[in-house]
Amino acid sequence: MQRRVTQIESIRVLAMFGIFFYHLWTVLPDGGAQNPFGPILGDIMSQGYLGVVVFNAITGFVLTLPHANPGGKPPLAYFDFFRRRFGRITPQYYLSLALWSVVALIAGAMPLAALGACVAEKLFFVQTFDPARFFCLEPALWWMGLLAQFYLTFPLLLRLFTKYGPARTTIGCLASGWGLWIVLSLLAKVSTTAALFDYMLYFNLPYRLPEFALGMAFALVWKARAAALRDGDPETGIPTSWLVGFLAATYLALPLAIVFKAHLPAILAHILLTIVCLGLAGSLFSWPAMARLGAKPVVSLAAATSYSFYLLHQPILGYGANLLKSLPPFAAMCLLAVVSLPVSYTLSRWQDRIVAKFEARGK
Repeated sequence: MQRRVTQIESIRVLAMFGIFFYHLWTVLPDGGAQNPFGPILGDIMSQGYLGVVVFNAITGFVLTLPHANPGGKPPLAYFDFFRRRFGRITPQYYLSLALWSVVALIAGAMPLAALGACVAEKLFFVQTFDPARFFCLEPALWWMGLLAQFYLTFPLLLRLFTKYGPARTTIGCLASGWGLWIVLSLLAKVSTTAALFDYMLYFNLPYRLPEFALGMAFALVWKARAAALRDGDPETGIPTSWLVGFLAATYLALPLAIVFKAHLPAILAHILLTIVCLGLAGSLFSWPAMARLGAKPVVSLAAATSYSFYLLHQPILGYGANLLKSLPPFAAMCLLAVVSLPVSYTLSRWQDRIVAKFEARGK
């Protein structure tokens, strides 16, 4: 029986906190600049969007792990895989989409026709192909389009990893994703069409494929080491070469990112920040304390709720910020954080319970 990877739970919760505080900063950016800690607080919060990079790697890791040797399951047939994966993400997704559509309609946030077009695109996971509606209704839902693309690609990627091995397949994914990004970013300087594609592909595959592929590669190389550990063993079984790479990425790339990020082209900045994020996540993964923390019920429950939390928290922050306009920016930011965090979590728990009840009735 496959052992539960509890350190993933801890990392998932940390990534979700980063995204939450990033969205808090986006609705109240003045609070990040005008506060007792200085603008550095806003600078830190503004990097929380990188939690999505970690989520992408975790998605690749979690989907690949059951199929990794030893004792890996054979890949599912395409139709069965799509049915199971989309069946797991659509109930909460559609429920939250319905909720915020009704709220937007009542609040008069969007004209009815625009709202209908926005919802229709999101229902079919094609929002990332329409630059005019990337961020309509709830900006965070752009990620659902990217996630759907990865699900559609995963069975083929898994076969490539199995046939050619983690190293060659990962290099191919890095070359195809980041290589195309470099080419289009250069063409964008002389072509408006290339510039449009360059902008759009930031939210799509193959630009974001390396983040998923690195998670898949790590699952394959980690599984054999982890399988040899006894139950209750505090060690995480991470290969030494990967641990050295994670630590090097953290301690070498992080200072470079802090100093040079603002001066680099978007593609190079993203590559550098991806290295930093996955270096930090991998270093935390190798820390036995993270495995013990992830095994605690409160962390495990927070991790289980993180998907619904992602789907629901951003509009709460947006509507809350509008209600707090009269307060000083930093006071508004603190109050909004204190109120919206438990509200978002509670609403997420309710949504998960509703979905669980419907699924139980369907069995």
